[in-house]
Amino acid sequence: AAARRATALRAAEPAEELDRMFFDRAELFVRSGAGGVGAVSMNGQRPVGGNGGAGGDVVLLCDGSLNTLGHLRGRASVRGDRGDDARGKESGRSAREAIVRVPPNCRVSELESGDAVGELREPGERLLIAAGGQGGEGNGDGYRRTRDSRRNYPPGGSTRARLLLSMTLVADVGLIGHPNAGKSTLLRAATRARPKVADYPFTTLVPNLGVCEGGGGAMLWLDIPGLLEGAHEGRGLGRAFLRHVERCRLLLHLVDGESAEPAAEYLAINRELQLYSPRLAATPQVVLVSKAELPHVAERINETVAAIRAVAPHGRILPFSAHSGLNVQQLMQRTHALLRQVQHQQAQEAEAEAAPHGYGP
Repeated sequence: AAARRATALRAAEPAEELDRMFFDRAELFVRSGAGGVGAVSMNGQRPVGGNGGAGGDVVLLCDGSLNTLGHLRGRASVRGDRGDDARGKESGRSAREAIVRVPPNCRVSELESGDAVGELREPGERLLIAAGGQGGEGNGDGYRRTRDSRRNYPPGGSTRARLLLSMTLVADVGLIGHPNAGKSTLLRAATRARPKVADYPFTTLVPNLGVCEGGGGAMLWLDIPGLLEGAHEGRGLGRAFLRHVERCRLLLHLVDGESAEPAAEYLAINRELQLYSPRLAATPQVVLVSKAELPHVAERINETVAAIRAVAPHGRILPFSAHSGLNVQQLMQRTHALLRQVQHQQAQEAEAEAAPHGYGP
């Protein structure tokens, strides 16, 4: 009972609180270092003033050991060091860059405008987000260029930016559906992942990943917390996780076999996908009717499948039971085959887009 009350309280939190809890978004203020001042110095009649050192850049580095942005919580700003000033004919040292480590598949955008700055997908990738100021020019360099012993250029200033970092989990297959439809149970049955499973809604409060090695090859499955009507507006746990489904190549749409209105439940979830992102709604789906081992579900399974088939734009509908194993192996084989078709189609589309487009006669 205490666990249910705690879950209900967490489900009622505002979308902003959920975003903070999931550690998949972070706001960051960055400021690069300013350049050091160049020197005005003479050696007899010859100008010899050194240049100031360059200011430190601020760089994002993709780190494969990270899987959240939680390490940036409470770290509101990152500042690059200032370059050293020149001393006489000795030039100042340039400042070291400030490195901020982020997980793979991290998108960077300007906080206020929302304009994209860049994206880091693979470990080792780097993104310059604030360039350090150029070191000021001493009169030694100025004289060599202009023959004016008094000439030197001021150092460059710092660059500032307010950024929003957001990460998405990338998987081959995403599991979607209403709360308590059986997504986590299926993930446990098909992979080695061990998500929390219970008989009350919102058991899953964070995305769960699992590797399915059956069906002819390895597939990465992603269990998304249950969606409700209004999820695209932040109701329940929806919007905080819809962005994680965007890059899945295939969706397994679970419909609770005990539902009194399975077709309406199916349509409600697809409506949320469409309202959040038409591109996401176009992702190929397989509809799975869960809990087929229960006698009262098995009695009307043909009626349930027929109701969904009447409103679905495809015929990929399969009853299954994660507890008894009914159709689980068949599901993995079919999912892998469909995934290969989708991957082949996406590869062809990418080649077509990359190919040069000529003009006809």
